Amino acid sequence: MLRTILLKITFILMACCLTSLEAVAQTSKNPTTTPAKKKVVVKKVVVKKPAATTPEATPPKKKASSSDAKPATQKAGPTPKDTTTTTAKPAENQNTATDSPAPLQPTIVQTATCGYQSNPPLPYMPVKLDVLFIGNSFSIDTSTALPEILSSVGISNVNVYVLYKGGCSMKQHYEYYKSGEAVYELWQYNIYGGKRIETAIGIKEVMRRVAYDVVVFQQYSLESGDYASYEPYLSKIIQAYNITKLSPRTTFAFNQTWAYSSKHKSIGKYGTQLAMYKKICDSVKKMKAVSGIDVIIPCGTAVQNARNVSSLVTDNEFTRDNQHIDLYMGRYLLACTFFEAIIAPCLSRNIRNDITIYGKQGTSSVVNSSNRHVLQNCARLAVANNYEVSEFINQ
Repeated sequence: MLRTILLKITFILMACCLTSLEAVAQTSKNPTTTPAKKKVVVKKVVVKKPAATTPEATPPKKKASSSDAKPATQKAGPTPKDTTTTTAKPAENQNTATDSPAPLQPTIVQTATCGYQSNPPLPYMPVKLDVLFIGNSFSIDTSTALPEILSSVGISNVNVYVLYKGGCSMKQHYEYYKSGEAVYELWQYNIYGGKRIETAIGIKEVMRRVAYDVVVFQQYSLESGDYASYEPYLSKIIQAYNITKLSPRTTFAFNQTWAYSSKHKSIGKYGTQLAMYKKICDSVKKMKAVSGIDVIIPCGTAVQNARNVSSLVTDNEFTRDNQHIDLYMGRYLLACTFFEAIIAPCLSRNIRNDITIYGKQGTSSVVNSSNRHVLQNCARLAVANNYEVSEFINQ
């Protein structure tokens, strides 16, 4: 019986040991079961959590509400979708929308004040000064007395060339450039006098003959007070000159012509002489603003000044045929105006040094010591104020 009890105890102990060994064995077979579950859980958390908060998922919800779009843009950062949101939003902002054409404004302002081309300043103290008039008989009138002044003052390095065809307008100059017709005479004025150097020549050939420092344009006198006749022909002639010229730089100038005598048969186009003068001034001012030609030879104002001086008396209001300028006082006055506007600033000379006696002795229009100073004043005052008769003309 004792043996039987010992055997039972032994059997029970053996059973307990086997159970313990089984548990240990089972544990050793699956050592990562629990960690594996933890890893899966961690992965699920990492994957699911970013999916709910990523920036790519946020904008679509924010676009649905205009009030939410702004904060979403600030939080999202520089992502591609944020850029789209940022550029789309300013369309609702009127300040931003009106700012978009701002870069065009300087161009518009420049056109109104500075013109379609930039005009170089007059040359200062050049070795020689070459000037070309692209004009007509009024250009001849402006230049004829100049040699007398150059000789009196002692200037030997100025040459003035006049491309002449009677009554030629800017439209006709443009058409003659295109056709190449040799319809002009070419005149030259310097200290030695004036002479015709070509009898039949084209405008293109004259443009490329000399490296001109100054080129002077002017309109046909009857059309001078009608700005509509200036363009687009002036701009086209400038373009033509710029592709033909020899000079590396040229200053453009404009000769303001004078109003006709009140007896002229065509004065009715403007009404009166004063109305014609004012229309010419208005047209030249507009030409200056649109083209950028800021050097004006104000012959029209110089003549109008002289017409208002009580001590200066001529037969036909400073004209010889109610249109062209008087041969002596008139031509001297125009030459003084040209000198003051172009030659004086280039060469630093003063018209007051001129002591010319110009014209036929014994005639009422001769230029001498009794009227020279007054004529010079009329020119100087016109250069000082291009568009108004001066209050100082009788001083």
